[in-house]
Amino acid sequence: MKTKYLDIVLLEDVPFVDLVKKIEKVFNVSLPYENKKGRYIAEGQKGRYKIELIDRFDDLSELLCDEHHVLSLSINFEEEFNYIVIENEIKKLLKNYNIKWKFGIWKDPSEPIDKSRRKISP
Repeated sequence: MKTKYLDIVLLEDVPFVDLVKKIEKVFNVSLPYENKKGRYIAEGQKGRYKIELIDRFDDLSELLCDEHHVLSLSINFEEEFNYIVIENEIKKLLKNYNIKWKFGIWKDPSEPIDKSRRKISP
């Protein structure tokens, strides 16, 4: 089984706990969260998606805080992977639940960091 990764930069300006509730509705899944090395991370699994919601604030240092929360999806597949189908499914879910986002980036840990990556927009 192979895995593809999509990180989506969210524009939701709400507390992390409220955002967790919104994303739980989007994917119809429970996303328990805990503080991991200074950041709250909510995790869950729904079908082919492993979902992680990462808080923008870091409790250990204000220098490590980010401007936006991040929705990170891991998608397992066995056969040919169709980016367009997955992207359209994710875009539809986010739009239907009025989740504001800036962009998404596909990443593959096996590829060099300097390789251009597929980017999606709302």
